[in-house]
Order: sequence, then C-alpha cells, then structure tokens
Amino acid sequence: MSKVYFTSDWHLGHKNILKYRPSFKSIEEHDKTFIDNFNNTVKKRDTVFFLGDIAFTDEALEQLKELNYCHKKILYLGNHDYIDTDKYLEVFDEVHAFRSWKSYWLSHCPIHPQELRNRKGNIHGHLHGSVLSDFRYFDVSPEKHDFKLVDYEEIKKYFEDLYLTINKDKK
Repeated sequence: MSKVYFTSDWHLGHKNILKYRPSFKSIEEHDKTFIDNFNNTVKKRDTVFFLGDIAFTDEALEQLKELNYCHKKILYLGNHDYIDTDKYLEVFDEVHAFRSWKSYWLSHCPIHPQELRNRKGNIHGHLHGSVLSDFRYFDVSPEKHDFKLVDYEEIKKYFEDLYLTINKDKK
C-alpha cells in the first residue's frame, strides 16, 4: 500500500544549521541522518512532499540523488532554496511555491490565517522549534518530529480530531 509523507527544512549542506541542531557533530552526520531516515521509511510507491529549505548548495542537491526511488518527490520552495529550478527538477518530479492539496494549503512558511478560507488547514515547515499556537496549522519541521518524515495519516488524524472537538463544543 502506498503512503504519503511530508517533511521540510532539511538544510542539507547548510553548516550554520548546526548552531540550531546541536545534536549533530558535523554537517556530514546531519545530512546523512536525513537521507538515512528517508531511505529507511519511503518505499517505491510512496509520495513525499518536501516543504522547502531542503538543499542549500548544488553539492547538497546532488546528495538527494541518494534517496530511494519513490513514486513522486514534490518540492515546495522555501526561503533558502536558491538553486535554479531546472536543477531541482533533476531530483524532484514537481516544483511549486504554494498550492492546495486535498483541502489543505501546502507551503514552506505558514500562510496568513485569512488565506485559510475553505481549507482544513495549512501543512507547512519553516518554524523549526518555534510554536505557532493556532490549531489550523500543522508544522512538519524536522525538529518537531525527531528528524523523520511525517506520515499523512498522522496529519489527517490531527485535523479530524480537531474537527470533532470543535463540533462537539458547538453542540
């Protein structure tokens, strides 16, 4: 059975990220952890949404070629994605900036609350360890998920439980 995963903010090749991720001793260990976590999780029929800030350099982008083959790898550009789109398309099947998917907004940064209209919520990255206290957002930043990918079923359950809670309170 195929699965859908989300992730963001890998910052491969970004040496300064180690200031904010002290559990890693080197950028090589850091980058290898992300690639290993992907390869230990994702199967060939799975789809993975990368919600920005994935590779900081051309060399880091090359590392993404070590990822297991999967059905689709879709990149949503982040504020640190400086590489030419053509190069991203050598690794990713699609590249976007912001888009709706299954009644959710997908983006790197959380979108403005007024833009959430008619959607279940916003699946995003960018915040790392910071917390956005608004239940309509789901942050897939790796710091919040033990540097692993987030299964869509977990996100879906979060929003379904939220919907049940909100509607229960309305009765």
